[in-house]
Amino acid sequence: MMKLSRLVAVGAFVGLAGCGLGGTFHVDSFIDQEIAGDDFVANLAKEYQRRTKVERDVDYEWRHAGRLAQKGMAAAAGERVQPWDPADWNVAPEDMGDLQAARTRLMTALNSDAPTYEPVYCAQAQVYYDGWLEQANDNDFGPGFVGPVQPNYVAAERAAFEEVMPKCEGLTKPVDFTIYFGWDRFDLTAEANRVIGEIVNFVGGLGRKPNVGVAGHTDTSGSARYNEKLACKRSDAVSGALKSGGVNVTSTECFGETRPAVPTGDGVREPLNRRAVVTLSR
Repeated sequence: MMKLSRLVAVGAFVGLAGCGLGGTFHVDSFIDQEIAGDDFVANLAKEYQRRTKVERDVDYEWRHAGRLAQKGMAAAAGERVQPWDPADWNVAPEDMGDLQAARTRLMTALNSDAPTYEPVYCAQAQVYYDGWLEQANDNDFGPGFVGPVQPNYVAAERAAFEEVMPKCEGLTKPVDFTIYFGWDRFDLTAEANRVIGEIVNFVGGLGRKPNVGVAGHTDTSGSARYNEKLACKRSDAVSGALKSGGVNVTSTECFGETRPAVPTGDGVREPLNRRAVVTLSR
């Protein structure tokens, strides 16, 4: 979002726009377009529309508004447009690595089923990424022109991308958290409560709320019947703590000593088997 006053004289810039550079003739019509639908591509079109309007009305940057409008119109027509590639832009070498890494992360999510589950957040992530790249762009007029890169703007766009990106990624595969217990105990230790807090924060950072399953386990010391009851107490203790933290627990199970993390013989006090496993999934 390079400022007009710091780019070129108004007359020269209008001359460029008059040539249709960057599709500027289509900016107004795209901004006024009604975009229907709530899938990823429709949300992508809406996000590019929002961004185009900012470029036109706030930053007066018609060149980039035209570029964004072209992408948005393609998305509105049903095309799944891709985020810009930093290799195609004049980006400072010290910024290139972070931008390339972020694009790789974004493309991994976009090529998974994440856009189906999180169409709004994934669309926002793509457009925020394009905004970050645009802000980090050195200049559009060749190596002899010093572009008005503003570090605070770059940082703001990057922060917006990094905030929404985890919500786009969501749970592309189940995520497990393990909470351990003392021997013959089901009370939550300080470390157990720390892990529960981590789960609460993780769930709060997602877009849609996941399925949350809690499974209780024991080691092989004691009778199988006793261990099944103990496993249920562990599962209930973790489930209750998660619910107190605002997490919707969708299932609880008690496996007792039948599914050990570390296989042992009977009557063995194995600390790694005295646990409850919390599984987050779609």
